[in-house]
Amino acid sequence: MPVKKRNLANPHLPQLEAALANVYGWAANMSLRTALQAVVTDKSRRLLFDEMTYCRVAAQSPGELHSVAEEIALGETSFFREPEQFRALWRMALPDLIEKRAGVKRLRLWSAGCSTGEEPFSLAMILEDLLGDAADWRIEILAVDLRSKALLQASQGRYHPLQMRNLDPTLRERFFHGVYAPDAPPGELDRRLRRNIRLRHANLYDPHLWQHLPGPFDVIVCSNVLTHMHYTAIQQTTARIQQALLPGGYLLVGSTEAGLVSQPRLRAVQTLPSGFFQRCA
Repeated sequence: MPVKKRNLANPHLPQLEAALANVYGWAANMSLRTALQAVVTDKSRRLLFDEMTYCRVAAQSPGELHSVAEEIALGETSFFREPEQFRALWRMALPDLIEKRAGVKRLRLWSAGCSTGEEPFSLAMILEDLLGDAADWRIEILAVDLRSKALLQASQGRYHPLQMRNLDPTLRERFFHGVYAPDAPPGELDRRLRRNIRLRHANLYDPHLWQHLPGPFDVIVCSNVLTHMHYTAIQQTTARIQQALLPGGYLLVGSTEAGLVSQPRLRAVQTLPSGFFQRCA
């Protein structure tokens, strides 16, 4: 008789997935389960637990659940990650806002899911180019992420040449020091780009974050975040973004995420690339 294969899947993994969905808004899918299983195997070995016990402990412990989340949170990013979107932000959306905010001379931007900092620093480069040394303008860029290690790297402002491979050479020369060859040591970002950026550790699905935001904002970039959330989390997060944006302000999501945004006051901007939304009054 053929031997019946045993089900070797950890029966407590769904419990841990449910906890991550409840606290962080993540959708349970095969990609998450694969990453989660690898983390559970590693952590249970290091802590001398069996895997089922570790899953039960992590699901009930906020600190350990956060440790798991930090391990599996995606951190893929780059400078000017979606070039078409950033060109439109540079040439159309931000000049439009600068004109509209000329009376108050203040802009607030938020990189929601900033990873190691390339996204908020890309925003800072654009604003430096558009406003130059306009000392009478007040620029504030909030950059948040779930991963402490990513925020630490962002705070250092140092990037290897490979991390800047898609950055225009003129921007590298203008805003970085010490970048000469692919095997060179990390280049340091010009300090003037860091002066307006506030880095903050945060969970976008946590309602307390939204109660203490230094907004409202003119631009919110929440790129490649929604795609990892379940339906309820997407609806709650986009509704909160809608409230956090000033009338006339722009939301920018990943080009593949545009179909996930369905809030009444967030309207797709037909003259800009996919992923741009503008807050109606």
